Amino acid sequence: MKNKLVCFLLLFSCFSLSLTARETTVPISAELSKSLNKGLKFLAASQQDDGSWNGNHGRNVGETSLCLMAFMSMGNLPGEGEYGHVIGKGVNWVVDQAKPNGLIQYSNQEKQAAVMYGHALATLMLSEAWGQSRNEKIGKVLRNAVKLILEVQGKKGGWGYKSVPEDGDTSVMVMQIIALKSAQDAGIYVPQKTIQKALSLIKTRFNETQKMYGYSSTKISKNNYGSSAAGTCIMFICGENEKKYTSDTVGALLKIMKNDPKKQKVGHIPYFLYYASVASYFEGGNSYREWAKMLEKYLIREQKSKGEWGSYYQTAFCILGASLPYQYIPVYQK
Repeated sequence: MKNKLVCFLLLFSCFSLSLTARETTVPISAELSKSLNKGLKFLAASQQDDGSWNGNHGRNVGETSLCLMAFMSMGNLPGEGEYGHVIGKGVNWVVDQAKPNGLIQYSNQEKQAAVMYGHALATLMLSEAWGQSRNEKIGKVLRNAVKLILEVQGKKGGWGYKSVPEDGDTSVMVMQIIALKSAQDAGIYVPQKTIQKALSLIKTRFNETQKMYGYSSTKISKNNYGSSAAGTCIMFICGENEKKYTSDTVGALLKIMKNDPKKQKVGHIPYFLYYASVASYFEGGNSYREWAKMLEKYLIREQKSKGEWGSYYQTAFCILGASLPYQYIPVYQK
């Protein structure tokens, strides 16, 4: 009798946990799904013959990688899915831009100011592609790309926009950490102390009063709300245990969304939507339900006639933020 009672309690506990998980899951509506697919159609039609995207900054590995991840987030892989051919061409183009020292960079890019940001996006995209395909060509480039990120970490734990050791802003730092975490999840060795050192630096920019992260200090600016959301996002992704750095900060992001980021003239809105979506998704429960409802309304309202939300990278950010419930990209999975 005692054993039966124990079994019953275990089954009940498992059922309760399963029910809780379902309760925090927010299904993507038919209307939003249609909107996201329209966005993918726009991106697919805009891809260059060589596999890249030629945006406002010319061809570059960062924007191309973001676009490819948008397709991945909707269930496409190289050679698989409706847009498998799009990803196949794009991944090959990014791989071909890899330099002997590990840097992934299109040498003829018109503006080279954010080299490491693009490199991190390419590393992130390739780690997700390699983790699911185990393509050796991708794996070789990925390992060298990760090696470079490790080599150019600044003394305090950060990264800059050039491929030399320096401590930069929260935005470029967070993208390096996401790339490293994704590679780590895919089986590439990344020292945990590297990630922890970076997180420690980001924590020094945490504003205790506003419960948000600053761009390069504790000062909070609506032009850099995206970086504030990025700080929260990376703490969740890396499994930070102290709630003041994670759960306690989600409320500030929800408040920004409630007040309409466009009306507030928030800077770099798609960037903010992407990071805040990941942060609220990891928080789950009512926070994500509330966020998802507001995000859907905003995206459907702001989508342009061809399916875009601005430039290619802005469109990709919006798709990535809204497609999280599909759980196709491992680094965004809880």
